[in-house]
Amino acid sequence: MNVFIITGTSRGLGEAIATRLAEQEDHYLFCISRNKSEKLRSIPSDRVQYFEYDLSRPDGIPALMERIFEKIDETSVRTIHLINNAGVLTPIKPIDRADSRDIMQNMMVNLAAPILLTSEFVRRTRKWNVDKCVLNISSGAGKHPYDGWSCYCSSKAGLDMFTRCVSLEQQDQKYPVKVLSLAPGVVDTAMQTLIRSTRKEDFRHVDRFIKLKEEGELRTTDEVAAKIADLLMGPDFEQGGVLSIQDI
Repeated sequence: MNVFIITGTSRGLGEAIATRLAEQEDHYLFCISRNKSEKLRSIPSDRVQYFEYDLSRPDGIPALMERIFEKIDETSVRTIHLINNAGVLTPIKPIDRADSRDIMQNMMVNLAAPILLTSEFVRRTRKWNVDKCVLNISSGAGKHPYDGWSCYCSSKAGLDMFTRCVSLEQQDQKYPVKVLSLAPGVVDTAMQTLIRSTRKEDFRHVDRFIKLKEEGELRTTDEVAAKIADLLMGPDFEQGGVLSIQDI
């Protein structure tokens, strides 16, 4: 069987990725999010399991991964994947006006949680002689600074560097884990709705994102999810790659 552990599946891209992967009968999904997706719940399958968890509380992640791995029969696994998709954009404002709780939540969900999940994943599968992959959903904002997005840009840049570092660590392992970071582009999700509703004094680029929506330039979640599913199961999962959706 092919196993997928996916975060942020309650809506948006994470929900679309999980829905796409669940179409295959040999795929088994472990979905992590604060709330369950009604769309995923409607799938009549015992191959999709849900774990309601708030990733802004990273101290509980080891126990969460223990619960998940208790349900995986190593002898039946052909491939296993961790998809670190969950993310938050707020605070959207200059850093001197940002709330400290929003700053901490951003860093915990966008960076600390993927690091801890990856640590647990690598440790628990170290001796598994199967295809193992970690896909970190990043952003072009990790490479291009935006005023008003200092936390988001910084956390995604950190995620990209974390990807590169772990790939180096895995090079000499007997059964290495492949790690890749992917920026999905501008996708029509609730995050984009939030951006368009931001005051211009907090984010002066807001008009650009309004225009992208008006001109139909946003990718659909289904379109991006299809590309990601093909990447996960295909031969082009580049070790240590930091890619954008245009590269695949």
